[in-house]
Amino acid sequence: MIAEIYKDKNIKFETNNFPKIVFDSFFIPILNNLPKSFQPGIKKTHKAADKIIETATSYNALEILYGHGKMYRSKNLLQAFFRWIWLTRNNAKAVRNRLMIVENELRKTVNNLIEKSENINLLSIASGSARAIVESFAQINVPESVDVSISFLDKSKEALEYSKKLAISLPNKFFTRWLEDTASNFPKYFHDENKPNIIEMVGLLDYFNDEKVQDIFKIIYDNMQTGGTFITANIVDNNERKFVTNVVGWKMIYREPEVIWELAKRAGFKEENIKIFFEPLKIHLVMIVKK
Repeated sequence: MIAEIYKDKNIKFETNNFPKIVFDSFFIPILNNLPKSFQPGIKKTHKAADKIIETATSYNALEILYGHGKMYRSKNLLQAFFRWIWLTRNNAKAVRNRLMIVENELRKTVNNLIEKSENINLLSIASGSARAIVESFAQINVPESVDVSISFLDKSKEALEYSKKLAISLPNKFFTRWLEDTASNFPKYFHDENKPNIIEMVGLLDYFNDEKVQDIFKIIYDNMQTGGTFITANIVDNNERKFVTNVVGWKMIYREPEVIWELAKRAGFKEENIKIFFEPLKIHLVMIVKK
């Protein structure tokens, strides 16, 4: 089996109870059959829904999903109801599940390097808000003997500025830098002696065709340390896809694990070093691969 459900008893994933499954059995077909013209009506139901639609595909929309939309106050019970409706969609839950998996794998990888007294050189490609990095290190005790270098790379200046505010909680001893550039250009910021030993790139493959995924995988393989860890993810086809694409206006490229597996192998990663997991709702896959 190429992919399996990610399991960790310490993670409280968001799943669906029986009443929610029953509710979705008739509600999701309704959502999928809504016309694009229904979008303005959805935006009026709650500020969170409005902002998600307006900023779809950006770090802004993801931050709203991560925060369950609570940064926008519900003025009455009806708005609170609609916030619950939109922010408990399976796709919203799956995004938060993905975040928990990525953070858990980052902590495991960093702690493993600390145990071996190895320095940490982490690169986040298409870093967005950098939430996964910041929240991961908030739970890690890095000894003074271990040097930590973190590079946040994103083509959006706005995203980089936002991430700087989150990253203020990182220890002062960490070397941090923000790079405004495209994903494939990251090698120019690293030399042979300081190649990354952790590369995190989550949320970008959803917008790359297979050729571009193949190219970036090869660049990553060629420009990370031997023994380094690469963490990435991709959305998988699901029963809310039509609604998300046509009504929300969030267009993505959906892939099955077999496709990601093959693209990673073609880039040079060894088959035995590739691990692919589904989050519990099987809407996002996360790949952890070692060089």
